[in-house]
Amino acid sequence: MIIDVDIDKFTGGFKVQFPLNQFNDDSDLKMAILLINTFAHEMELDPELGPDDMEEIVEKTKELGKDRFTVEISEDDIEVDI
Repeated sequence: MIIDVDIDKFTGGFKVQFPLNQFNDDSDLKMAILLINTFAHEMELDPELGPDDMEEIVEKTKELGKDRFTVEISEDDIEVDI
């Protein structure tokens, strides 16, 4: 899976961009969850994100006509921007 990761040098937070063309089957949903969990654990967060949640994010991104979504991970929380 090809993603784009930006690290905020001041806060240490992460912005992870997921292009929709990287999601072809269920294993890609699981890979995205694994990547999000990896960055979240670095910030001592424990996201409760499952394949259904990730599929919903992908579908919503498609509905809005976007080609990618961004997951922002900071010390305080995790946000999804479409």
